[in-house]
Amino acid sequence: MADYSESSIYARIEVNRLIDFKNHIFTKYNESEMKSMMESIEDMGVTDPILVRPHNEYKGMFEIISGHNRVEACKRLGKRDIHAVIYEGLKDDSAAELMLIETNIKKRSLNDYVISEKAKILTRRHQLMKILNKRKAQLSEQIHNNLTQGLKDLCDSGKLSIKSAVELSYLSDAEQDVVRSFMLDGNKISYHKANIIRKKMESAEITIDVLNEIFKDKVSKKKPEKTYKISPEIIEKYFHDLEDEGDIQMTVELALDQYFFQSS
Repeated sequence: MADYSESSIYARIEVNRLIDFKNHIFTKYNESEMKSMMESIEDMGVTDPILVRPHNEYKGMFEIISGHNRVEACKRLGKRDIHAVIYEGLKDDSAAELMLIETNIKKRSLNDYVISEKAKILTRRHQLMKILNKRKAQLSEQIHNNLTQGLKDLCDSGKLSIKSAVELSYLSDAEQDVVRSFMLDGNKISYHKANIIRKKMESAEITIDVLNEIFKDKVSKKKPEKTYKISPEIIEKYFHDLEDEGDIQMTVELALDQYFFQSS
């Protein structure tokens, strides 16, 4: 199964924003199985996050890849949201369907299905693997014909993913050389960034300055330091003999050190 980990994020998603996978071929839980799952969720919560991707047609909605029964159980229990892994880069329908099949096979043994359903699952899995293998060959050809040797070497060494290499293969040789130099300086290019670079080339030549602009870190707002005040009652009770603020702080630190030392 393809690795989409570089473009996945963890989040809690409202259950009313989740839509069933359009090509879902698995039989959902019967009422007895659903009741058992609901009891488990009531006791322990949802222990495994569901897998989803942004919906191709409905903005702000997500398509369920794995977790249809967990979502249904949460809806029946009145749960507002559920923990999920969002595969933002999983846009290919065949790849998404294969992920659905693979994850369901791992969670539920093929022996759990009747023969006709098992045959349907394995047949569809074989069809999808053929489709994806053909596309993989096409991507390899795209890389072979259009990627400079410098970026091929980075790809072979594992410093550049296949998906990223395909995006960068659309750049001119000179632009690819710029990207290679940028990477040799210690910069990693994810598929998401490679996709941005490819789109950027349509309106501007890819130079070091352009790459620096794409990769510049967002200036994060410095969080204010947390400060806590000691109430007058506590000061009167424990620090009535101390007037210097530094002495009070040192006493608090020593007391905390002793407390956590004894607790460890």
